[in-house]
Amino acid sequence: MKHIFLLSKENLGLAKAEVLALAGKKSAKLIGNILILDADFDFSRLAMTRKVYQHLFMCSIADLEKKMAGFDWNSVYHKDFAVRIYGQGHSFSEKTLAKYIWNAVKKPKVDLSNPKTSIEIIIVGKKVCVGKLVSDVSHDFFKRRLSTRPEQHPTTLDPKLALACVNLTGIPKDSTLIDPFCGIGGFLIEAGLIGLDVEGYDISDIMLKKCKINLEFFKLKKFKLQKKDATKLSGSMDYVVTDLPYGKGSFISDDLESLYSNFLKALFKCLKCRAAVIFPDFVDHKKLLKKTKFKIEHTFNIYVHKSLSRNIVVLSK
Repeated sequence: MKHIFLLSKENLGLAKAEVLALAGKKSAKLIGNILILDADFDFSRLAMTRKVYQHLFMCSIADLEKKMAGFDWNSVYHKDFAVRIYGQGHSFSEKTLAKYIWNAVKKPKVDLSNPKTSIEIIIVGKKVCVGKLVSDVSHDFFKRRLSTRPEQHPTTLDPKLALACVNLTGIPKDSTLIDPFCGIGGFLIEAGLIGLDVEGYDISDIMLKKCKINLEFFKLKKFKLQKKDATKLSGSMDYVVTDLPYGKGSFISDDLESLYSNFLKALFKCLKCRAAVIFPDFVDHKKLLKKTKFKIEHTFNIYVHKSLSRNIVVLSK
């Protein structure tokens, strides 16, 4: 079924890639911050999408009333309805457009507070997308911010961005996500809360202890933590997400490039599907990746503060 995804505007490229990764698609139609494609997955997982709609129709602003009058509203109507309009550059009222639905369906009823049939009209430039709301995507990211956790670390990624990174791998349900530099467990928390099994490795006993405390704080049970050197990974790993250590308090060698290079070589031997690896911007990740045979699927630059940005790099073989 074709759906409309209302993307968060803070990073449209990343938001689009997150949807496509979970949908298993390579391309879709993007109009402003509206993404349209055939998709069927658990929309509640999305971090960088605000709402998802069943796609009803698209048209120009000039043709909107004609399309509203001609659409089969009985095919999507259930119990009651409301109409909402978003966007500028038009003179329509919600009440006027709602009349087309009212006149078309049997026993119409309006509920403006909690409608079973929420029809939303999104105007982007001269284009109009009309959809039936199927998922108002919301997460308690604010409740999981760093300051709420019993164990903290200054380089920990924002929970919203951490979940987006997990989704960029396209990891399906009933799969295991591995973080070879798990730290205090930011990625593991987000992955665990959407129902994935998680495994975290770290060379520091202290970090592993802190990670366990955080995972238990969020009532996660399906997790494994092990003391491991990420440069000596072995076995098979389907999906990996990790934020490479770089801070002064990290348990790492003085030579970051050597650490990263050895990790990437080990990861290449183990990875079966896809990984999202975050590099600090002061490290030339392209140079390091050229020494491997990884395919770079996406790169997203994320601003942290005036002296630091991070590059999220999605890798496959």
